[in-house]
Amino acid sequence: MFFFLLQTEYGDIFKVTLDHETDKVKELKIKYFDTIPVTSSMCVLKSGYFFAASEFGNHVLYQFQAIGEEEDVEASSATLLETEEGFQPVFFQPRGLKNLVRIDQVESLMPIMDMKVSNLVGVVLAHH
Repeated sequence: MFFFLLQTEYGDIFKVTLDHETDKVKELKIKYFDTIPVTSSMCVLKSGYFFAASEFGNHVLYQFQAIGEEEDVEASSATLLETEEGFQPVFFQPRGLKNLVRIDQVESLMPIMDMKVSNLVGVVLAHH
């Protein structure tokens, strides 16, 4: 059994599992895992840690508390999608961390170096 952790542009992490026989995939399962700040890179370490590198925020080190095997979590399977009614989307509600525990963070060293202010409303300010 192989699995991958994938993140959306909103920070939601999904666990994708591939069940296979010899060299052919027989089922693809997608399960909601956790929601963290958006990352530019994620690294799962053999020691049970998960490092999330952020492009614009703090880098965070998490520890795995679970691997997302609970039955009550929203899931989708390639075999379940092929129903008589056609494609059936699966919806989920983001929640607090359940599978990960935040251990430490590295403060972002990316200060704001430039700023532009636009007058989007078109209000003219009078100078006295």
